[in-house]
Amino acid sequence: MLAACGRSQNATVVQASAAPRPAEEISFTAIESPSLAFLPRQQEASGWRLDEDPIVVPGNRLEAYFEKESAHFTKYEASDVTVGKYTSLGGDRFATVEIFRFPDFVKAFGAYSTRKNGTMRFLDIPNESFEKAHSIHVWRGPFYVRVTSDAGEGALTLVRFVADRMPAAPSKPAVFNFLPDKPRVAGSERYSAESGFGQPYLANSFQATFNIDGDLVDGLVIPAANKQAATQILNAYRNLYVRNGKLLDPIPNLGEDNFTAEDRYLGRAVAFRIDRFVIAFNGYRERQHLVDLAATTDQRILGTIRKQLVTAEKRDEDGGKTRDESVPAWVRP
Repeated sequence: MLAACGRSQNATVVQASAAPRPAEEISFTAIESPSLAFLPRQQEASGWRLDEDPIVVPGNRLEAYFEKESAHFTKYEASDVTVGKYTSLGGDRFATVEIFRFPDFVKAFGAYSTRKNGTMRFLDIPNESFEKAHSIHVWRGPFYVRVTSDAGEGALTLVRFVADRMPAAPSKPAVFNFLPDKPRVAGSERYSAESGFGQPYLANSFQATFNIDGDLVDGLVIPAANKQAATQILNAYRNLYVRNGKLLDPIPNLGEDNFTAEDRYLGRAVAFRIDRFVIAFNGYRERQHLVDLAATTDQRILGTIRKQLVTAEKRDEDGGKTRDESVPAWVRP
């Protein structure tokens, strides 16, 4: 009996030592963020009052605040999200302000721009903004602001108060300058760190929609890490049509490599590589519209980077001894 008791006590000790430690509790109201300075306190925003202390959720704890969305914001390397909850002074309306902070304005633009879908109305709040049925979305420098509210137009006062306190970005990401201007649908620009045309290997792409006499065409530009990476991306996209559709004749003098293809479900495609850039256009009607967009983009890129490419070639010829610090990082090895 004594031996049995000893075994029972030992088992109890082992089980106790193996018990998991309770999860560490974090007070999100005690965490600091630069975004806190943008939230109105008390009744600073006309018609609204802050209900409780704002919270700050660090980027590595987003799953504690979000359920399905945490993975999306992690893709864009969100530093944190600051949240404030408000009630109208009349007590009959609510609003939740979420300020997502990112390392740079490109990633903030990406997290914001991928929400541009469905029925929406663009607003005049810079850098860019739009309104949906129960939410307002603003891209402002390295921040993405999302306000969920049942107040409709009444929430704009709160949104403008927040946005006016934030630093603006100088412009949209410069890569969009490679794409044609005139047939581009206003406000259609977006940056996706997740995919392009539904394909994950076309991720980290700068995308826009074009309207040519009612024919809608989607285009994208991917600044790859190097020529080899760009070649792999183009080949992966080409193989998609080899497996599912058919390749057509390539276009003479378009980039350093190109293909054209079509498929009943994937649509028509024109894609090419020039230096470290992959460019692709996808549509379902006139192939010539894709060709014209591709040719224009090819010339715009050549006109922009020709000098940098020549400098890079000279550096390669002399074994890398020449280094021009004015050359963009994407040209350097």
